[in-house]
Amino acid sequence: MSVLFSRDLKESLGDEQLVTARALRACLAYPSTRIDTALGQVEYATRGEGPVVLLGHGGPGGYDQALVLGELFRINGYRIVAPSRPGYLGTPLHVGKTAEEQGDFMAVLLEALHIPDAIVVGASGGGPASYQLAQRHPGKVTALVVIDGISMRYAKGDDINAIEEWMYLSRSGQWLLGFFFKHFPASVVKSLLQTESTLAKHEIGTRVKEILADENKFAVFDAIFQTMSSRFEERKSGAENDIALGAAIDRLPLDAIRCPTLIIHGDADNDVPPRDAEYAHGAIADAQLLWIDKASHIGFWTAPDAYKAQRYALDWLRSR
Repeated sequence: MSVLFSRDLKESLGDEQLVTARALRACLAYPSTRIDTALGQVEYATRGEGPVVLLGHGGPGGYDQALVLGELFRINGYRIVAPSRPGYLGTPLHVGKTAEEQGDFMAVLLEALHIPDAIVVGASGGGPASYQLAQRHPGKVTALVVIDGISMRYAKGDDINAIEEWMYLSRSGQWLLGFFFKHFPASVVKSLLQTESTLAKHEIGTRVKEILADENKFAVFDAIFQTMSSRFEERKSGAENDIALGAAIDRLPLDAIRCPTLIIHGDADNDVPPRDAEYAHGAIADAQLLWIDKASHIGFWTAPDAYKAQRYALDWLRSR
Protein backbone atom coordinates (compact mmCIF):
# COMPACT_ATOMS: atom_id res chain seq x y z
CA MET A 1 0.00 0.00 0.00
CA SER A 2 1.29 3.46 -0.80
CA VAL A 3 0.39 6.99 0.18
CA LEU A 4 0.83 9.68 -2.47
CA PHE A 5 0.67 13.44 -2.21
CA SER A 6 -0.57 15.69 -5.00
CA ARG A 7 2.34 18.11 -4.61
CA ASP A 8 4.63 15.31 -5.83
CA LEU A 9 2.65 14.67 -9.02
CA LYS A 10 3.11 16.02 -12.52
CA GLU A 11 2.19 19.65 -12.88
CA SER A 12 -1.01 19.41 -14.95
CA LEU A 13 -3.03 17.44 -17.42
CA GLY A 14 -1.01 16.36 -20.46
CA ASP A 15 -2.95 14.96 -23.41
CA GLU A 16 -6.02 14.57 -21.23
CA GLN A 17 -9.05 16.74 -21.88
CA LEU A 18 -10.19 19.39 -19.42
CA VAL A 19 -13.77 19.61 -18.25
CA THR A 20 -15.16 22.85 -19.66
CA ALA A 21 -18.16 25.01 -18.84
CA ARG A 22 -19.73 24.09 -22.17
CA ALA A 23 -19.37 20.36 -21.47
CA LEU A 24 -20.96 20.76 -18.04
CA ARG A 25 -23.92 22.64 -19.48
CA ALA A 26 -24.46 19.66 -21.76
CA CYS A 27 -24.44 17.36 -18.71
CA LEU A 28 -27.11 19.44 -16.99
CA ALA A 29 -29.32 19.41 -20.09
CA TYR A 30 -28.94 15.68 -20.77
CA PRO A 31 -32.14 13.62 -20.38
CA SER A 32 -32.51 10.57 -18.19
CA THR A 33 -34.35 7.32 -18.75
CA ARG A 34 -35.72 4.63 -16.46
CA ILE A 35 -35.26 0.90 -16.32
CA ASP A 36 -36.87 -1.89 -14.34
CA THR A 37 -34.47 -3.79 -12.11
CA ALA A 38 -34.81 -6.64 -9.64
CA LEU A 39 -35.24 -4.04 -6.87
CA GLY A 40 -37.54 -1.64 -8.68
CA GLN A 41 -37.39 1.13 -11.23
CA VAL A 42 -34.14 3.11 -11.46
CA GLU A 43 -33.50 6.44 -13.19
CA TYR A 44 -30.19 6.77 -15.00
CA ALA A 45 -28.41 8.32 -17.96
CA THR A 46 -25.51 7.02 -19.99
CA ARG A 47 -23.06 9.00 -22.15
CA GLY A 48 -19.82 8.31 -23.96
CA GLU A 49 -17.98 5.36 -25.45
CA GLY A 50 -15.37 3.06 -23.97
CA PRO A 51 -14.94 1.11 -20.71
CA VAL A 52 -17.92 1.61 -18.41
CA VAL A 53 -17.63 3.89 -15.38
CA LEU A 54 -20.54 3.56 -12.95
CA LEU A 55 -20.77 6.80 -11.00
CA GLY A 56 -22.09 7.09 -7.43
CA HIS A 57 -23.05 10.74 -6.86
CA GLY A 58 -23.07 12.68 -3.61
CA GLY A 59 -25.93 14.28 -1.80
CA PRO A 60 -28.03 16.14 -2.54
CA GLY A 61 -27.68 14.97 -6.13
CA GLY A 62 -29.08 12.76 -8.85
CA TYR A 63 -28.16 11.38 -12.26
CA ASP A 64 -27.36 14.93 -13.41
CA GLN A 65 -24.72 15.32 -10.70
CA ALA A 66 -23.33 11.89 -11.59
CA LEU A 67 -22.92 13.08 -15.19
CA VAL A 68 -21.17 16.26 -13.98
CA LEU A 69 -18.79 14.34 -11.72
CA GLY A 70 -18.15 11.75 -14.42
CA GLU A 71 -17.51 14.21 -17.25
CA LEU A 72 -13.73 14.10 -16.72
CA PHE A 73 -13.80 10.39 -17.44
CA ARG A 74 -16.24 10.60 -20.38
CA ILE A 75 -14.20 13.12 -22.34
CA ASN A 76 -11.11 10.98 -21.75
CA GLY A 77 -12.47 7.77 -23.24
CA TYR A 78 -15.00 6.21 -20.88
CA ARG A 79 -18.72 5.46 -21.00
CA ILE A 80 -20.53 6.92 -18.00
CA VAL A 81 -23.48 5.16 -16.40
CA ALA A 82 -25.04 7.75 -14.10
CA PRO A 83 -27.92 6.60 -11.88
CA SER A 84 -29.93 8.65 -9.42
CA ARG A 85 -29.34 6.96 -6.08
CA PRO A 86 -32.45 5.95 -4.09
CA GLY A 87 -34.58 8.90 -3.02
CA TYR A 88 -33.16 11.20 -5.67
CA LEU A 89 -35.21 12.42 -8.64
CA GLY A 90 -36.71 9.40 -10.44
CA THR A 91 -35.37 6.56 -8.27
CA PRO A 92 -37.71 5.78 -5.36
CA LEU A 93 -36.25 5.51 -1.89
CA HIS A 94 -37.48 1.97 -1.30
CA VAL A 95 -34.95 0.69 -3.86
CA GLY A 96 -32.22 1.02 -1.23
CA LYS A 97 -32.04 2.86 2.09
CA THR A 98 -28.92 1.39 3.73
CA ALA A 99 -25.33 1.34 2.49
CA GLU A 100 -25.62 -2.39 1.80
CA GLU A 101 -28.91 -1.98 -0.05
CA GLN A 102 -27.44 0.81 -2.18
CA GLY A 103 -24.53 -1.45 -3.11
CA ASP A 104 -27.07 -4.06 -4.21
CA PHE A 105 -28.98 -1.36 -6.10
CA MET A 106 -25.91 -0.58 -8.18
CA ALA A 107 -25.37 -4.29 -8.85
CA VAL A 108 -28.90 -4.88 -10.14
CA LEU A 109 -28.65 -1.79 -12.35
CA LEU A 110 -25.59 -3.26 -14.06
CA GLU A 111 -27.47 -6.54 -14.48
CA ALA A 112 -30.50 -4.79 -16.00
CA LEU A 113 -28.21 -2.97 -18.43
CA HIS A 114 -26.44 -6.26 -19.31
CA ILE A 115 -23.11 -4.84 -18.18
CA PRO A 116 -21.08 -7.67 -16.58
CA ASP A 117 -18.63 -5.40 -14.73
CA ALA A 118 -17.52 -1.81 -14.52
CA ILE A 119 -15.09 0.67 -13.09
CA VAL A 120 -16.83 2.32 -10.13
CA VAL A 121 -16.29 5.94 -9.11
CA GLY A 122 -17.98 7.10 -5.92
CA ALA A 123 -17.93 10.63 -4.52
CA SER A 124 -18.91 11.94 -1.08
CA GLY A 125 -22.28 10.42 -0.13
CA GLY A 126 -21.88 7.99 -3.02
CA GLY A 127 -18.97 6.39 -1.17
CA PRO A 128 -21.01 3.89 0.88
CA ALA A 129 -22.88 2.55 -2.16
CA SER A 130 -19.66 2.26 -4.16
CA TYR A 131 -17.71 0.60 -1.37
CA GLN A 132 -20.55 -1.86 -0.71
CA LEU A 133 -20.92 -2.74 -4.38
CA ALA A 134 -17.24 -3.76 -4.38
CA GLN A 135 -17.60 -5.48 -1.00
CA ARG A 136 -20.78 -7.45 -1.75
CA HIS A 137 -20.45 -8.00 -5.50
CA PRO A 138 -16.69 -8.19 -6.14
CA GLY A 139 -17.04 -9.72 -9.60
CA LYS A 140 -18.84 -6.63 -10.85
CA VAL A 141 -16.09 -4.10 -10.04
CA THR A 142 -12.87 -4.04 -12.08
CA ALA A 143 -11.48 -0.96 -10.30
CA LEU A 144 -12.72 1.36 -7.57
CA VAL A 145 -12.06 5.09 -7.23
CA VAL A 146 -13.55 6.88 -4.21
CA ILE A 147 -13.28 10.66 -3.99
CA ASP A 148 -13.83 12.22 -0.55
CA GLY A 149 -16.21 9.35 0.17
CA ILE A 150 -17.89 8.33 3.40
CA SER A 151 -16.60 5.09 4.95
CA MET A 152 -17.32 5.73 8.65
CA ARG A 153 -20.10 7.26 10.70
CA TYR A 154 -21.18 10.57 9.15
CA ALA A 155 -21.86 12.83 12.10
CA LYS A 156 -22.24 16.17 10.34
CA GLY A 157 -26.01 15.79 10.31
CA ASP A 158 -25.91 16.04 14.11
CA ASP A 159 -24.35 19.49 13.86
CA ILE A 160 -26.86 21.11 11.48
CA ASN A 161 -28.66 23.94 13.25
CA ALA A 162 -32.16 25.16 12.36
CA ILE A 163 -30.90 27.87 10.00
CA GLU A 164 -28.58 25.48 8.14
CA GLU A 165 -31.36 22.89 7.93
CA TRP A 166 -33.65 25.48 6.40
CA MET A 167 -30.93 26.69 4.04
CA TYR A 168 -29.81 23.28 2.79
CA LEU A 169 -32.89 21.07 3.24
CA SER A 170 -35.79 23.28 2.20
CA ARG A 171 -37.01 24.54 -1.15
CA SER A 172 -37.04 28.19 -0.05
CA GLY A 173 -33.53 27.92 1.40
CA GLN A 174 -32.21 26.35 -1.77
CA TRP A 175 -33.89 29.09 -3.84
CA LEU A 176 -32.17 31.76 -1.75
CA LEU A 177 -28.79 30.04 -2.16
CA GLY A 178 -29.38 29.88 -5.90
CA PHE A 179 -30.22 33.59 -6.01
CA PHE A 180 -27.03 34.50 -4.18
CA PHE A 181 -24.96 32.13 -6.33
CA LYS A 182 -26.23 33.79 -9.50
CA HIS A 183 -25.80 37.38 -8.33
CA PHE A 184 -23.06 37.16 -5.68
CA PRO A 185 -21.01 34.08 -6.60
CA ALA A 186 -17.93 35.05 -4.58
CA SER A 187 -19.93 35.19 -1.36
CA VAL A 188 -21.48 31.76 -1.93
CA VAL A 189 -18.17 30.14 -2.89
CA LYS A 190 -16.62 31.67 0.23
CA SER A 191 -19.49 30.47 2.42
CA LEU A 192 -19.35 26.92 1.07
CA LEU A 193 -15.57 26.76 1.48
CA GLN A 194 -15.95 27.93 5.07
CA THR A 195 -18.40 25.08 5.64
CA GLU A 196 -16.74 22.37 3.56
CA SER A 197 -13.06 22.94 4.44
CA THR A 198 -10.70 23.50 7.34
CA LEU A 199 -8.75 26.15 5.44
CA ALA A 200 -7.64 29.26 7.31
CA LYS A 201 -9.42 32.55 6.63
CA HIS A 202 -6.65 33.93 4.41
CA GLU A 203 -6.46 30.64 2.49
CA ILE A 204 -10.19 30.76 1.79
CA GLY A 205 -9.92 34.26 0.39
CA THR A 206 -7.12 33.19 -1.93
CA ARG A 207 -9.04 30.07 -2.97
CA VAL A 208 -12.19 32.04 -3.83
CA LYS A 209 -10.15 34.26 -6.16
CA GLU A 210 -8.53 31.21 -7.79
CA ILE A 211 -11.86 29.51 -8.43
CA LEU A 212 -13.52 32.62 -9.85
CA ALA A 213 -10.50 33.21 -12.10
CA ASP A 214 -10.55 29.68 -13.53
CA GLU A 215 -13.60 29.35 -15.78
CA ASN A 216 -13.51 25.57 -15.74
CA LYS A 217 -13.22 25.21 -11.95
CA PHE A 218 -15.97 27.73 -11.36
CA ALA A 219 -18.15 25.90 -13.89
CA VAL A 220 -17.75 22.66 -11.91
CA PHE A 221 -18.62 24.50 -8.69
CA ASP A 222 -21.68 26.04 -10.38
CA ALA A 223 -22.82 22.77 -11.97
CA ILE A 224 -22.52 20.78 -8.73
CA PHE A 225 -24.46 23.50 -6.93
CA GLN A 226 -27.23 23.34 -9.54
CA THR A 227 -27.54 19.58 -9.11
CA MET A 228 -28.00 20.12 -5.38
CA SER A 229 -30.52 22.97 -5.53
CA SER A 230 -32.71 22.67 -8.64
CA ARG A 231 -35.78 20.42 -8.33
CA PHE A 232 -34.90 20.12 -4.66
CA GLU A 233 -38.24 18.63 -3.62
CA GLU A 234 -37.37 15.64 -5.81
CA ARG A 235 -34.01 15.26 -4.04
CA LYS A 236 -35.07 15.87 -0.45
CA SER A 237 -35.94 12.29 0.54
CA GLY A 238 -32.57 11.10 -0.76
CA ALA A 239 -30.73 13.85 1.11
CA GLU A 240 -32.53 13.05 4.36
CA ASN A 241 -31.89 9.35 3.90
CA ASP A 242 -28.19 10.00 3.27
CA ILE A 243 -27.97 11.69 6.68
CA ALA A 244 -29.70 8.72 8.32
CA LEU A 245 -27.59 6.24 6.34
CA GLY A 246 -24.38 7.98 7.39
CA ALA A 247 -25.42 8.15 11.03
CA ALA A 248 -26.11 4.40 11.04
CA ILE A 249 -22.58 3.51 9.90
CA ASP A 250 -19.87 2.66 12.39
CA ARG A 251 -17.23 1.49 9.94
CA LEU A 252 -18.25 0.06 6.59
CA PRO A 253 -17.15 -3.54 6.03
CA LEU A 254 -14.41 -3.34 3.41
CA ASP A 255 -12.43 -6.53 4.02
CA ALA A 256 -13.74 -8.39 0.94
CA ILE A 257 -12.71 -5.70 -1.56
CA ARG A 258 -10.00 -7.13 -3.80
CA CYS A 259 -10.18 -4.95 -6.90
CA PRO A 260 -7.57 -2.22 -7.52
CA THR A 261 -8.65 0.71 -5.34
CA LEU A 262 -7.67 4.38 -5.41
CA ILE A 263 -8.86 6.60 -2.57
CA ILE A 264 -8.62 10.36 -3.22
CA HIS A 265 -9.26 12.84 -0.43
CA GLY A 266 -8.70 16.50 0.36
CA ASP A 267 -6.58 16.91 3.47
CA ALA A 268 -8.67 19.98 4.41
CA ASP A 269 -12.08 18.34 3.89
CA ASN A 270 -14.44 19.43 6.67
CA ASP A 271 -17.49 17.56 5.35
CA VAL A 272 -16.15 14.01 5.10
CA PRO A 273 -13.04 14.15 7.32
CA PRO A 274 -9.68 12.63 6.33
CA ARG A 275 -10.16 9.81 8.82
CA ASP A 276 -12.63 8.21 6.37
CA ALA A 277 -9.89 7.95 3.76
CA GLU A 278 -7.39 6.69 6.33
CA TYR A 279 -9.75 3.95 7.50
CA ALA A 280 -10.60 2.77 3.97
CA HIS A 281 -6.94 2.84 2.97
CA GLY A 282 -6.02 0.61 5.90
CA ALA A 283 -8.98 -1.74 5.48
CA ILE A 284 -8.67 -2.46 1.73
CA ALA A 285 -5.77 -4.65 0.66
CA ASP A 286 -3.24 -2.82 -1.54
CA ALA A 287 -5.38 0.33 -1.79
CA GLN A 288 -3.64 3.54 -2.82
CA LEU A 289 -4.36 6.84 -1.11
CA LEU A 290 -3.90 10.21 -2.81
CA TRP A 291 -4.10 13.26 -0.56
CA ILE A 292 -4.89 16.53 -2.33
CA ASP A 293 -2.98 19.32 -0.63
CA LYS A 294 -5.15 21.95 1.10
CA ALA A 295 -8.27 20.71 -0.67
CA SER A 296 -11.89 21.11 0.42
CA HIS A 297 -14.64 18.54 -0.04
CA ILE A 298 -14.73 19.10 -3.81
CA GLY A 299 -10.99 19.72 -4.13
CA PHE A 300 -10.58 17.02 -6.79
CA TRP A 301 -12.29 19.48 -9.15
CA THR A 302 -11.48 22.90 -7.63
CA ALA A 303 -8.26 22.80 -5.56
CA PRO A 304 -5.02 24.37 -6.83
CA ASP A 305 -3.74 20.82 -7.46
CA ALA A 306 -7.01 19.61 -9.02
CA TYR A 307 -5.57 19.06 -12.49
CA LYS A 308 -2.63 17.11 -11.04
CA ALA A 309 -5.02 14.86 -9.14
CA GLN A 310 -7.22 14.38 -12.19
CA ARG A 311 -4.24 13.40 -14.30
CA TYR A 312 -3.13 10.90 -11.70
CA ALA A 313 -6.61 9.33 -11.53
CA LEU A 314 -6.78 8.94 -15.31
CA ASP A 315 -3.25 7.50 -15.51
CA TRP A 316 -4.04 5.11 -12.66
CA LEU A 317 -7.16 3.83 -14.39
CA ARG A 318 -5.35 3.34 -17.70
CA SER A 319 -2.70 1.26 -15.98
CA ARG A 320 -5.18 -1.25 -14.59
